[in-house]
Amino acid sequence: MSDIIEHLMRLGMSEYEAKAYIATVVLGEGTIKEISDESKVPRSRAYDVMERLLEKGFVEVGNTNPRCYRANDPAEVFGHLIEDLEKARDEVVKAMEEIGSTAERGNNPIWTIKGEWAIDHKVAELMDSARREVVIISIHNDYLRRYAKSVTAASEKKAVTVVVMEGTEDFVGLLGKARLLNISKGKLSPPEPFISNAMEASDKGMEYDVELIMVCDREISVILSKERSGHRAIISSGTVVDYFINRMMDLTIMEAKECEQQVSTAAVKKRVP
Repeated sequence: MSDIIEHLMRLGMSEYEAKAYIATVVLGEGTIKEISDESKVPRSRAYDVMERLLEKGFVEVGNTNPRCYRANDPAEVFGHLIEDLEKARDEVVKAMEEIGSTAERGNNPIWTIKGEWAIDHKVAELMDSARREVVIISIHNDYLRRYAKSVTAASEKKAVTVVVMEGTEDFVGLLGKARLLNISKGKLSPPEPFISNAMEASDKGMEYDVELIMVCDREISVILSKERSGHRAIISSGTVVDYFINRMMDLTIMEAKECEQQVSTAAVKKRVP
């Protein structure tokens, strides 16, 4: 139920509106008291909430005393809502492109990205746009699992090297043509001394745990970290940080051991969720 509420809120409903609408669908039709009891929306707020849903077309009201509300067909309601959202999206994108076409951008060498979608989109974009090579060091493997398909796609067009500290066997045969290497924790040069400047420039005093480092064409560095507030990506280009990260990558690859990439199809299928 909480997932449905979250999805409805992403479509523009308030939490009370989402709960009240779900309750109305469950009841078929109901009075303010019945909807309040079912949804746990306070009785003092339920009337205003239902009237907002009425105005938005999610419910209809019967001419009864007390007032009785009935949910309109969800497929039709949300089909119409999606059409409105898509139309609004197209108009906003067009307007923003026109507004931004004359904007001037500075040459800031370090940028911070937060939010799961924004980070995933940027990582995929950088992998795809790399001209010659992509090198990845996976310190913790959650990100590498998440980007396995992107790594596989990139490996078809350019040189991709992946260095894994632990759980290397989980990725054998799952990263396409990427070169897979393994290195022990003791032989990996700690990334923090090289990265601290970039992280402090982004947000001084924050605590972080670096999970993955990626370098594209030895020009753009991506540092993915886990923090108390979520995840963060630091993108660096043309800074001293990039020099040190490239140096660390070279030393790490020299120390790492090649992994056997041959694996049976049955074994791959067994590990794929």
